[in-house]
Amino acid sequence: MSHEPILLTSRFDIANFGELVSDPSRVTMLLSLMDDRARPATELAQLAGITPQTASFHLQRLVDGGLLRVEPLGRHRYFRLAGEDVAEALEAVALLNPPKPARVPQSPARVELTQARMCYHHLAGRLGVAWLGAIEHARFLRVRDGAFSLTKRGIAWFEGCGLSASRWPPGKFCLDWTERRHHLGGPLGALLTRHLFTMEWIARRGEGRAVRVTAKGRRELARQLALPNDVL
Repeated sequence: MSHEPILLTSRFDIANFGELVSDPSRVTMLLSLMDDRARPATELAQLAGITPQTASFHLQRLVDGGLLRVEPLGRHRYFRLAGEDVAEALEAVALLNPPKPARVPQSPARVELTQARMCYHHLAGRLGVAWLGAIEHARFLRVRDGAFSLTKRGIAWFEGCGLSASRWPPGKFCLDWTERRHHLGGPLGALLTRHLFTMEWIARRGEGRAVRVTAKGRRELARQLALPNDVL
């Protein structure tokens, strides 16, 4: 199937976005929020390796620039990405960073993120790309006007797995920054990813973005969708 990327518009201007992501500390904090979780300033400061005072300055810049939003909880302030358009912009910027040569060893954390991770609400990495390929091959999806939708065959399969919806939302192409291929994004990607968690086929690795396939998931994804062992 031919994949044509969807051109995205954003509510923040490119020049401002470029300035905001020019600082490594800000980028680290933004990427740590790509799993759509809210985190306090102290945790974000630790992740970025900077002082709370410096983190406060950077976080305020990101809020003022429209990349983050604040969620007060008691005396604490939690920060979250302002929306899916911000996540998509960050993924697009990450694509500009060329992959390391194979001879250069990658850190264990990087390997985990490359294998499977959350891209805002949906599944990404090698597993996410393979998941899209598998449900396409099974003819669970069709593309119309540049967007994915479930076929009758796909709806029947997912309903058989316990997922039901009064209205099945569309999905969209999301270009994976580590694989340089598409995974399934948009509302449909988010819905199906949530169900993979519900079925306990995948689980989070700690508090970060990385995801792992469970023993049940390895068995069922191989048996039902023929996903290869090297992505499981």
